[in-house]
Amino acid sequence: MKKAVLIGGTGKVGSYLAPLLLADGFDVTTVSRTAGEPFVARPGWDEVRRVALDRDDPDFPRRAAELGADVVVDMICFTKDSMSQLVGALTGSVRHYLVCGSVWMHGPSRQVPVEEPEGRDPVDEYGVQKDLMDAEIARLWADEGFPGTAVHPGHIVCPGDVPINPQGFKGLSTFEALKLSEEVCLPNFGMETLHHVAADDVAGVFRAAIATGQPSFGEGFHAVSPRATTLRGYAAEAASWFGQEPKLTFAPFDAWARTVEPWQAAQTREHITRSPSYSTHKTETILGYHPSHTSYETIKNCLASFGML
Repeated sequence: MKKAVLIGGTGKVGSYLAPLLLADGFDVTTVSRTAGEPFVARPGWDEVRRVALDRDDPDFPRRAAELGADVVVDMICFTKDSMSQLVGALTGSVRHYLVCGSVWMHGPSRQVPVEEPEGRDPVDEYGVQKDLMDAEIARLWADEGFPGTAVHPGHIVCPGDVPINPQGFKGLSTFEALKLSEEVCLPNFGMETLHHVAADDVAGVFRAAIATGQPSFGEGFHAVSPRATTLRGYAAEAASWFGQEPKLTFAPFDAWARTVEPWQAAQTREHITRSPSYSTHKTETILGYHPSHTSYETIKNCLASFGML
């Protein structure tokens, strides 16, 4: 039987991916610090083997490689050096290595929707490392024949995890205000964008890349919903879920920032300075995977998990 190891596999995406790979005939092992329960309980998890390994352990690459996987999905890699250490241990034995990147490998959008090769000017160290990881995946296949693929999610949403709201930060308070028909102030004109994705759609992209095999080697793929949403459109849509018309006001960012907590303003600045809107064309063309959920469907399902709908 084919073996798959999911590093960080009990998280949001792994919660969905592990059962999918079981259905595809894989023997599935998840690796995490505590070998605990998945973030989202899904049918099939009683068949998943769970192993406790700490990525901070210097011996982690060797111990992960000794699990003997045909396919390794690396959900919790955040630097090129960390990826290279694991790749070194896996070279010669693994048939497919897949790493979770991020759309933050792109900087602020110039043309939208952004294709994978475009806008590669990340604005923080997290994005820089994800960009380096993607480039290394391409180099490893071109120069060394190492079978690697990168998947780059947008704002991941799943039941039980608070989504980024129409004001641009993670929190339920904005939805509560819309539900009560209270005034909601948006930064600037509310025309900046967010690009969410359902955790099960991210899992679907990983699954499709595994099924596709060699055409995905050396490549990186966006994992996002079919369309991004503006803050203002998002607020209006969310209000409609509660049977309300939105009462929106607008303020320049610096003035708006004084109306929320500093951490909320910082998150919103991080999101709207990029105004993400990413293309799924490459994912659909090469992997044959089409997102199953719109941004709005995903967020609505998430709010239902909190008893808000």
